[in-house]
Amino acid sequence: MNALIVDDEIYAVKGLRAGVRWERAGIAEVYEAHGAEEARRLLLEREVDILICDIEMPEQSGLELVEWVRAEGLRLETVFLTCHSEFRYAQKALQLGSSDYILKPVIYAELEEVLRGLGARIAERRRGDEESERYQQMAEQWQMQKPLVAERRWNDLLEGRDSADGRWLELTAGAADADPAALSRVRPLLISVENWDKPISERDERVMEFALRKAAEELLLAEHPGAVAEDDRGNGWILLFEGRGALGEEELIGLCDRYRQACRDYFYCKMSVYIGSSVPVAELRGECLGVLLDEYRSVGGGDASVRTSPELRHAGEEREGSPPEAELLEWADLLEREGTSGMKARLAGLVAARQGELAPRTLEIYAYALLQAAYLALHRKGFPAHLLHRWREQGVHAASRSAERFLAWADALLEQIGSLAQSRRAESPVLRQVKAYIAEHLDRDLSREELAEQVYLNPAYLSRLFRKETGKVLTDYILQEKMRAAAARLLGTDESVSEIAAGLGYGNFSYFARLFRKVYGLNPQEYRKQGG
Repeated sequence: MNALIVDDEIYAVKGLRAGVRWERAGIAEVYEAHGAEEARRLLLEREVDILICDIEMPEQSGLELVEWVRAEGLRLETVFLTCHSEFRYAQKALQLGSSDYILKPVIYAELEEVLRGLGARIAERRRGDEESERYQQMAEQWQMQKPLVAERRWNDLLEGRDSADGRWLELTAGAADADPAALSRVRPLLISVENWDKPISERDERVMEFALRKAAEELLLAEHPGAVAEDDRGNGWILLFEGRGALGEEELIGLCDRYRQACRDYFYCKMSVYIGSSVPVAELRGECLGVLLDEYRSVGGGDASVRTSPELRHAGEEREGSPPEAELLEWADLLEREGTSGMKARLAGLVAARQGELAPRTLEIYAYALLQAAYLALHRKGFPAHLLHRWREQGVHAASRSAERFLAWADALLEQIGSLAQSRRAESPVLRQVKAYIAEHLDRDLSREELAEQVYLNPAYLSRLFRKETGKVLTDYILQEKMRAAAARLLGTDESVSEIAAGLGYGNFSYFARLFRKVYGLNPQEYRKQGG
């Protein structure tokens, strides 16, 4: 701690400096001032913890000096020194928050004892200040992290790593600054980018996808509670909280249309928004999987706000013995994410949990559920469904005889799926078909819509699948293939650069040269001259 002695009597100051054992009292530095003006300057320049001040001074009294200290907001302890024992001085000193009042001549041991007591008070105050500052920092950090924490909790729910029990609801509502009752029902909206109007890199595409989610917060969630989230496969979701009331259908469609138009104007993308049904939050994952299935089946893509529902999703598909929709979609998703090992563990757990309750009809339904989940997962990867046809013909009836036979049949089926995926692990048939089509049509511009039509997939789904399996953006891959073909013709033919550019669908020579330099770091003439 540091102390400041203020007294117009120089010898009184020197006496205190020499007579008091400052180190024993916990004082590291002692400053001195011989008047109020000099004291004010030192108090503003130095860190002072204790002010030892004479009350009677000619220019300004010690009481007036301490009034100035309080007005400036300086936090320090004060000990007044005076030759008078009149109560009015002590009363004023107490009103100003003085820590003590000592009569002159000062007994040094008495002052030392007072300073030690003040030291304990200052130390306690400092601890309190440090705690308050630490709590303030933690509060500020929590406020900054809350959106990330909330998005992470939604991500865990969408991926099946967490369940929407009361504790989850309470914690998620706290992170989202929302009423837990509002989260009891949620309507998911899938952001489905069909195409970017301008060529962008993979990194820029991720940045733009983040921007689309932030724009959704501002445009869709400005007046209605909700959250945005991204699942592990890169799907962007807008989650509307409808436990306290829902938007009207026309109002919701209108909001989505305005959002899509804003994204087209400012982010140069053609997109659709797939609107799911309002469901209890515990059923949100199943509804999201259903919306993804709707997007997957929407072969033509589009630029619209698309209303989906379980009724529309399964119109005409109801039949006796069909597995529950949520189970089928959950299993297909599990096969895609974790492979056959995760599915085997799920089935074993299901059978163990329902031991003694599994009738043949139930086992048959589960067998068909597994087959349909396998068809869906394989078809999404581009594998033809007929590869599993024999399992439907030869095994479902036998699999329904007992839980043991069902598990044996399921293990064999999953082994077949695993072998199929392993034999073609380099890339799926869809990707091979897409790459072959690109290689055959390097002489013109290729859009994602055109490529998606060749493999009967939604353009946005194809784009995400391509990036997930190759690590490359589809448009970047097309550019690299065109430039690879250009490089081969530059070194292997006598064609002019303009002829090569035109042969690859580039009517603008300068634009072609810029793209070539982007890939190879040299312009076409330099590349040909240096032999690659």
